[in-house]
Amino acid sequence: MKNLKLVLLFFALLAFGTTEYVEAQVYRTPQERRMVRRKVRRHNRRVARRTLRRLPANTRGIAYRKVTYYPVRGMYYVQRKGIYVRAFPPRGFRLRVLPTTTVRITVRGVPYHYADGVFYQQVKEEYEVAAPPVGAVLQELPEDAEEIDFDGVSMYELNQAVYKEVENGYEIIDVLAEETDN
Repeated sequence: MKNLKLVLLFFALLAFGTTEYVEAQVYRTPQERRMVRRKVRRHNRRVARRTLRRLPANTRGIAYRKVTYYPVRGMYYVQRKGIYVRAFPPRGFRLRVLPTTTVRITVRGVPYHYADGVFYQQVKEEYEVAAPPVGAVLQELPEDAEEIDFDGVSMYELNQAVYKEVENGYEIIDVLAEETDN
């Protein structure tokens, strides 16, 4: 009988005690604000992924962390099931020569090189793939940028960077956390 009263009290509190109207302000430090995960919903639109059946002659692969990347006209491909599929090299991937399609961009005084969704920074005599810098503005996005619903607003996502359309191009407003397999 005593347990029945507790169960009934629980259901009564549950029915009448909803907290939908209660709002609390939580103070977050600037570091915590950057770490907040946002709700991202991808549209059901199919995006044509670039694939190649054969690589152009004299294409040499670059091995990095047991994966071979094949550079073709500024984009990178990996071999999967007999074809070559477009892929983005991971952060830390280094090149001695930049792709010919590279554009120089300066964001908050830091120089970057950009080509087809990949940002590079010069490290000594090499160029390293860098995280997309928040605040960078690009004239146009590659055609494989995917339209997403980002906190209720239509944005574009490419290589973990979220782009917002602005009057003079597309600005990076956020960098999504890389998904890890657990």
